[in-house]
Amino acid sequence: MYFYLKDPKRNMNHCQRNTLWRDSVLRHADESMTNTFTFTEKYEMERCTKPVTFQKIDWDAIPFGDNEWCFAFNRHTFLLNNAKAAAITGDEKYRDNWIRLFEDFFMRSPLSEKTSSLSWRSLECGIRIENYIRSVEIFNGIGMSLDDKTLEDIKTFFRVHIEHLKASHTAFHRISNWGVLQDHGLFLASLYLGDKESMETALSRLDEEMRLQTLPDGMHWEQSTMYQAEVLHAATDTVIVADRNNIKLPETLRENTHLLALGLAKTLRPDGKSYLFGDSDEIDMRDIIASAAILFDDGLLSYYAEGGMDEEFYMSHELDAVLPPQRKPENPSCFLKDSGNAILSLSESRALRFHSGLIGSGHGHFDQLHFDLYANGCTILTDTGRFTYVDTKERRALKGASGHNTVIINGHDQSVMEDSWGVSSFAEPVFSDAAIDGDYKYLRASHLGYMKEGVYVTRSILTIEDRFVIIADDIAAEGKAEASILYHFDEGTALKEENDGFRATKDSSSVKLILFSGNTSVSEYPMSKKYNEMLSSPLLTVKDTAEGRKLIVTLIAIGNEDFTYSRIPLVKPLSGKKIPEEISFGLEIESGGDRYSVAMISNEYPAGGFLIKAGEAEAYGRVFIRKNDEETKVIRY
Repeated sequence: MYFYLKDPKRNMNHCQRNTLWRDSVLRHADESMTNTFTFTEKYEMERCTKPVTFQKIDWDAIPFGDNEWCFAFNRHTFLLNNAKAAAITGDEKYRDNWIRLFEDFFMRSPLSEKTSSLSWRSLECGIRIENYIRSVEIFNGIGMSLDDKTLEDIKTFFRVHIEHLKASHTAFHRISNWGVLQDHGLFLASLYLGDKESMETALSRLDEEMRLQTLPDGMHWEQSTMYQAEVLHAATDTVIVADRNNIKLPETLRENTHLLALGLAKTLRPDGKSYLFGDSDEIDMRDIIASAAILFDDGLLSYYAEGGMDEEFYMSHELDAVLPPQRKPENPSCFLKDSGNAILSLSESRALRFHSGLIGSGHGHFDQLHFDLYANGCTILTDTGRFTYVDTKERRALKGASGHNTVIINGHDQSVMEDSWGVSSFAEPVFSDAAIDGDYKYLRASHLGYMKEGVYVTRSILTIEDRFVIIADDIAAEGKAEASILYHFDEGTALKEENDGFRATKDSSSVKLILFSGNTSVSEYPMSKKYNEMLSSPLLTVKDTAEGRKLIVTLIAIGNEDFTYSRIPLVKPLSGKKIPEEISFGLEIESGGDRYSVAMISNEYPAGGFLIKAGEAEAYGRVFIRKNDEETKVIRY
């Protein structure tokens, strides 16, 4: 039977060349020698850097008032780190410590009604099985096998897990990431024990769960990059292990795993890290994409996986593994209609992510009309992350609309948050346009979150090559409405006010924001890139009043290139009549020897003729642009 590595010591010797990886493994293993625990693994769902030390281990402990600590603890990643440390150093003390910790849990924390919601929560049971099997395989591979009694105890331990996981399966598990993560563990434990019936149960469940949870556009329905990655890992690991052991799988399980991998790959930042979408941390996820590229012999996945053959990758693949030849996408921009996500690739180093779609599960945020902007190696405009799952003011600040680059009306959230997970009065999305081809890309979406206040909010985004982004927020109100347009910058960004706007600079990246109306203010806002780690980031707020109709526009210039701009009227050549500014916006931009004439109109305005003139551009349409002496390009009719 072959799960992960044929020669674990060889892989460990290769991986430990990365001293940061080696030091992290040894630190976690050494800490556990004194019953001290932290959780900082790459894909740790609830990281905690603050150490907790036990004289006598309490496996159901809840330090800091956060149940998630207990859950992270009971995934037993510290055991796998002891196995890795044994392989790295050749020191048997790590094997002995592994046995000590396992036997302590095995003897002192049995499954019961009380522990089933903490140390034996079914999700943790499913996850930790992989850590046990990887550990056993490493110990066997380095000639430091566990003793017969410990191996028998592990088998007994796994039998309890199998029965517990088989019994823990409801409609919730079928649609939740829990189901995939649990049944992945059920599959591994059943294979390890040769329990064919339980293994077939696991595979049947996994097939159904992946069909239910994978949207046709490749996104996981829960609307969180991090949990999509966790589900994808469990699914790809299942397929890899099944193939290595000649186990027949449902073809739909393979297809949906492949689809989920493509969805994740397309929605990562240009540097391979995750945007802070939903309940997500900032993680380089290219190793998962690399595994999927090999598994499905997919050159498109290889393109997105470049640079992803890291230490995590080599925990499941031999050192001579080779990615299939890269196949560059015809268009790296994508509109994912089913989930309401869009990625606009402006260049190899510049991208914009937009969301107006499903809120998904409790891991989804109130982020209708939110966008991120990545430029030249840095995220500039960003979601503010998650920080915690405890129902605190921090949770609400980061999960709510105020933690996103969106529009707030009358100081109210777009949806109603009942608690850390529950939501009522959803802001129903209306994604009305996505033009993602060519040098000029356009997105338009609305939501119904403020209809109860008589306000309808629509956001249009127009990108001009990789140079400029125009954000146009159309506020349609029955009476008077106070609008706040929020721009959250990444932590460490320097935000400086200039004569006509604000310059935001971080490392090698810089953008300038020009605000054409409203009053601006700058403040600090909480931000978290990792669970339990709070940062602070600049927030630029633009406040304006809409009475009847108001178009609030921001121009974002990417980079440090000099440019000039001027606002221009939109005129009907037939009559000379101007289109009212509350529903229209015209702009001329000159930069690097190029000249652009731009027109954006919120809705049809037939009075005075149908042809519209904006500077040097003339067309019939709502959004159009002309560059230099080129033909006018209509983006939206």
